[in-house]
Amino acid sequence: MKYIFLFLLLVVVEAKNIIHIQIDDLRTEIGAYNPNHVIHTPNIDKLAAQGVTFDRAYAQQALCNPSRASYMTGRYPDTTKIWNLIDNWRYMGNKNSQLWTSLPGMMLAAGYKSLGSGKTYHDTVQNGIMNAIFEYDSFRSWSPESLPYRNPGWTQGIDFLGCPETRWGGNVTVAWCERKTGDMSDVLTIDHAIDLLKEAVNDDGSVDTPFYLAVGLHKPHMPWIAKPEHFEMYDLDNIKVAKQKTLNGTDIPEIAFRDCDSPSPYEPLEDDDAKIARRAYYAAVTGMDEELGRFLQALEDSGAAEDTAVILHSDHGWQLGERGMWAKNTNWEAAVRVPLIMKVPWLEGTAGTRSDELAELVDIMPTIAELAEIDVPHTKLGDRLNPIEGTSLVTSLTGGKVKDAAFSQYPRKPNDMSEPWKSNGIGHDEAETFLYMGYSVRVEDWRYTEWYPWDQENLVATFDDGVYARELYDWRNVESAYMDYDEVENLNVAEHAENDEITSTLHEMILEQFQK
Repeated sequence: MKYIFLFLLLVVVEAKNIIHIQIDDLRTEIGAYNPNHVIHTPNIDKLAAQGVTFDRAYAQQALCNPSRASYMTGRYPDTTKIWNLIDNWRYMGNKNSQLWTSLPGMMLAAGYKSLGSGKTYHDTVQNGIMNAIFEYDSFRSWSPESLPYRNPGWTQGIDFLGCPETRWGGNVTVAWCERKTGDMSDVLTIDHAIDLLKEAVNDDGSVDTPFYLAVGLHKPHMPWIAKPEHFEMYDLDNIKVAKQKTLNGTDIPEIAFRDCDSPSPYEPLEDDDAKIARRAYYAAVTGMDEELGRFLQALEDSGAAEDTAVILHSDHGWQLGERGMWAKNTNWEAAVRVPLIMKVPWLEGTAGTRSDELAELVDIMPTIAELAEIDVPHTKLGDRLNPIEGTSLVTSLTGGKVKDAAFSQYPRKPNDMSEPWKSNGIGHDEAETFLYMGYSVRVEDWRYTEWYPWDQENLVATFDDGVYARELYDWRNVESAYMDYDEVENLNVAEHAENDEITSTLHEMILEQFQK
């Protein structure tokens, strides 16, 4: 029995480490994805040169809370039943969720140290004492070394200081500021992540216990805070604005647009204002990348880099005025497509490569499980009632094909159906008040979206009531790598007769995925 125990201990100690970097609101216009773009991200680009860059990876919903609930549990939003910003996935939504094993909880159960710093889960602030006791899923996800969980932007109130004039939010043209220190929430998050790393790794680069370390960076989430030198890198006069600034001439249904900082889908921000907003976003991205670089250097200095996989992705994309849309909150490519980079040192021949295969963030949990050589949770009652729905992407790392489609969705709650774009946000509204759900499928050559009425009692789309609106965008002859968001999805061709066959096929794919 003693020798069996020693053998099992040896297996655990030799297991590989996992670092899981999550970035908020980052679109793919960075050097690794578009080397011709002005955004300066040398540290993410360096990581990409060491790993595999996924050119077609997608979030399941372009909103922080539902996206994070999805990839941190390995289940789609219609399974978690988290679609807004106010519901905690563990205690609201799906009635079985209290019995689920989370991604970090999976690592904890497998004998890993499960460590985290910064914005990983999107904990809410209105669940009262339950949230205070079980913040960031507490002991069910994290090792004692990470408790109480630390996200400076929430638990220490740093982000709520915001910018002096606009506080935490405001219009995109004013919700930014220069700070000599940069964004303190990310500075403190990285400080803490480095401390956790140092505690997990011995002086010789070995580990007594393998670790999973989640690092959640807040920028470029608004407000856009960065150092003066980061703003100075971007000449306001040279910043380009969106080419397709409105829905005019696009045949795109108005419900696809979310009421945001543009006056309407047909009235864009003035070019000067759009340049100011884009510049602030760029500066915030560069500031975040600088902090990330501190952490990646600490990993190199630790001596554990060769035994540690690094998975980096955003929770969703972000729109910078394309079709008049700012922020996330849509099913369009710029909102749901995300950077996804995986560095796996022990997979030979993968450094500096690209994958054009479709991937989803819901696949992150089973991918990490395979890299760690552990099983996805499947024995406990909750994990049997709602099994993990993602698929491991490890095969894609070496050129294999995993899936044929990626799915996303977004709810709407229009106040006036004569102007369905107006005041239709759902971020702080209960799911029982939604009016429509838009389901989107991305395949190699097309993106197709259907909008259905919402059953407020059962919290499902009423597919039998028929499609309210639909969108089809032609992606043939568009190179996924190095693409320009200004050149795509500017014309809805769903009603073009020559597309009836592909529309019918994609309609059936949506029903197969979502009509349950």
